[in-house]
Amino acid sequence: MVKYEDLPVKLMLYPAIFFMIMGMTVGVFIAFNGFLFPDYFAGEYVHFGRVRPVHVGTVTLLWLLSADIGLIYYFVPRLCGVPIWSKPIACLSAGLWWLALVIGVYSYPFGTNFGWEYAELPNWVSIVPTKAITTLAWVLVVINILMTIATRKYEKMYVSLWYTMGTMIWTTFTFITGSYGINWVPEGISRVNVSFFYVHNLVGLIFTPMGLAAAYYFLPKLANTPIYSHKLSMVGFWSIAFVYAWIGSHHIIHGPVSQWLQTTSIVFSLWLFIPVWTVVTNLFATLKDQWAQYSQSAPIRFLMMGNIFYLLTCIQGPLMALRNINEITSKTDWVIGHSHISLYGTFTFFAIAGIYQAIPVITNKPLWSKRLANWHFTLNMLGSVPFLLALWVGGFWQGMLWSTWANGTSYATFHNNLTMMTFIDTIAEMHPFWVLRAVGGVIILFANILFVVNIFNTIVLKPVPAMKRAEAKVTP
Repeated sequence: MVKYEDLPVKLMLYPAIFFMIMGMTVGVFIAFNGFLFPDYFAGEYVHFGRVRPVHVGTVTLLWLLSADIGLIYYFVPRLCGVPIWSKPIACLSAGLWWLALVIGVYSYPFGTNFGWEYAELPNWVSIVPTKAITTLAWVLVVINILMTIATRKYEKMYVSLWYTMGTMIWTTFTFITGSYGINWVPEGISRVNVSFFYVHNLVGLIFTPMGLAAAYYFLPKLANTPIYSHKLSMVGFWSIAFVYAWIGSHHIIHGPVSQWLQTTSIVFSLWLFIPVWTVVTNLFATLKDQWAQYSQSAPIRFLMMGNIFYLLTCIQGPLMALRNINEITSKTDWVIGHSHISLYGTFTFFAIAGIYQAIPVITNKPLWSKRLANWHFTLNMLGSVPFLLALWVGGFWQGMLWSTWANGTSYATFHNNLTMMTFIDTIAEMHPFWVLRAVGGVIILFANILFVVNIFNTIVLKPVPAMKRAEAKVTP
C-alpha cells in the first residue's frame, strides 16, 4: 500500500482557496469603483490602474495556478503509484512560491509592476528578488513532478500525465518568454508580438493543459467510470501542442504587424476546434451512461459546466480572430468576457471540482456539507450567466458603437462619424451591462465564500458519525 505525501498538496491548495476570495473581492471592488460609481473611493493606491493588476495577479497566479499545482501534486503520485519524488523540495518550492508572489502581487499598487499585461511581476521589491524566487520555485516544481513520473511504478501513462508533462515544458517556456524574453527583443511591434504570445499562451499553454489534466483525472474519479477514449484524448493533447503557440497574434489583427503573421494566427485559431471538440466529446461521452450523477454530484456539475464553457470560449476565440469580427470586438469588453469565461467559467470550475474530490481524501473526512456544495454550484451559475453575457453581448454592442463608420462609404466618413459620436456616449450605453456584471460578480463572490466555508469546516471540524448523519436526515 503506497503512502502518499499530501503535505505539499495542502501547502498549495489551502492558501490558494483563500486567495480566490481575495482576488474576487478585488474584482467586485473594481466593478463598482471603476465602472458603476467611478472613483467613489478615490486615492492614489485604489484607482483602476493600480488595483486591476492586483486582481489579475491574484486570480491567475495566487489562486488558479497555485491551485492547479496543488492538484498536480495530488493526482500525479496517484497515477504513478509512488509518493512525490521529494517532499522536502515540494515544501521548499511552496514556501518560495508564496513568499515571492504575495510580496510581488501586493506591491503593485505602489508602482512596482511592469506595464506588460499578466507579466507585471517586478524583478525586485525592496531587497526581495521576487521574479527570481518565483522562477526558482517553478523549476523545483518541474523537477519534482518530472522525477515522480520518471520513477513511476505503473508503466502505462494516463492522459493526465501527458498533459502534466506538457504543462511542465510549456509553462516554463511561456513564463521565460513573458518574464524575461520580452526584454530581449527590439522595442516596437516585435516586443508587442512577444507580449501577446505570452498573454494568450498563459491561457493556452499553462491553464489549458493544467485544467484538462485535472478534468481528465477527476471526472472518472467522481463518476467512477473510465474515460471514454484514450486515443481521442491524445489527439487533443498533440493538437494543442501543434496549434496553440501560433494564436497570440490574433489579438493584434489590423495592427502594424505583418499580414502573413495575422493570417497564420487566424488559420491556427480556426484549427483550435480540433482539440476543443476532442475534449468536449470525450468528457460528455464519459458521462453518457452516468447522467443521473450530474444531478447528484455538485463536483460533476462543475466539471460538465466547465466543459460547456470550454466549448463556448473556444467558439468565441476563433470568431474573434476573423478579420471582420475583430474589427468590432477588438479592445472591447468582449475580450474581457473571453478571458473570464476561460479562466473562471472553465478552468476555475475544473479546479473547484478537483478540490471537492481531493480535500476529503487528503483529510480522510467526508465533505462537511453536500447541501452547501449544491448551493455553491447553483449560485455560481446564477451569477456567471449574467456576468459573462454582460461582457460578451455588451462587448459586441460596444464595438458596434465604435464602428459607426459602417454606415459610411469611405474612411473620411468614418473619421467624421468618430467626431460626431464622442467616446463618453459609448460609456453611457454600456452602463446597464456593467450593472449586470457587478451583480453577477457579487453573486459569484458570495457563492465562493460558501465554498470556502464548506472546505474550511471539512478540514477543521470532526466528521459527524454516519449514524448521527442518518438521524439528522429523518429528524423533523
